[in-house]
Amino acid sequence: MTQRIISTSRQARLDAILECLLADENETAQSLSTRFGLSLMTVHRDLDELQRRGVIRKFRGGVSVARTSTYEISAPLRRLVAVPQKKAIAAAAAASMVAPGQSILLDDSTTVATMLDHLLDIEELHIVTNYLPTLTRIAHDGGATVTAIGGTFDIGHESFLGVGAVAAIRNLRVDTAFFSTTSADLDGTYHQEESIVPVKAEMMRSARRRVLLVDSSKLGGTSLHRVSGWKVVDDLVTDIGAPADLLDALRAQGVRVTTIDPATPFPEARREPGTDAVGTDEAGTHDEEKQ
Repeated sequence: MTQRIISTSRQARLDAILECLLADENETAQSLSTRFGLSLMTVHRDLDELQRRGVIRKFRGGVSVARTSTYEISAPLRRLVAVPQKKAIAAAAAASMVAPGQSILLDDSTTVATMLDHLLDIEELHIVTNYLPTLTRIAHDGGATVTAIGGTFDIGHESFLGVGAVAAIRNLRVDTAFFSTTSADLDGTYHQEESIVPVKAEMMRSARRRVLLVDSSKLGGTSLHRVSGWKVVDDLVTDIGAPADLLDALRAQGVRVTTIDPATPFPEARREPGTDAVGTDEAGTHDEEKQ
């Protein structure tokens, strides 16, 4: 069945191809050519452009946008994945874990970046980040003081990484760091790409409170590189689809777990009994040597 692309612009074609690949991982250049009524040469050129941008990867016989244990999909595509869950998780974290006058660190994950929708009206908030879209939005909209973490720009992650970023973070101490990883199991948190790990690890060391935001699809699996154990994670915010046995085991390790329902227009956080909405109690402050 041919699916006509109404706009003739190249960007419209690229967007349509991306949406198609996100819906069906088994698409090939030939099937995309048939689906959109485009020449095979045009499809190959568009796929080459998407690969150049770091959005997809081509391989013999096909094309992939799916993350694996060794490969992370690019930031533009990650913004299209698990959107209801990300919005609900971010809203709950911003509402219950950020207060006026605090300093917070936001990593380069698309889940954490979604928090920005709920942060810019908070008074005297200081945001630290290495994620270019977050920096750009704050520069445009205002509403918060921001510290930019420099380093080597990575186009696929749209963020600043490398030794420069690690060195910059090492000189900071923030109230709370919000971060995400591509997978997590009972033994810890993980990411596919080695370049990401030292930056996230340093972010966690720089904060008095560390909050992991992940949707339930990331829980129960692993990736190539271990980012941290659970001793350095104070809070986990996820959705109600998360495995109950894993959440119970994490609670037993001292992690405060918050689950939210993405179907609720303004999700109400289900927090651990007796925990503070904003701030850190004794159980939530970890010694540096435990890392």
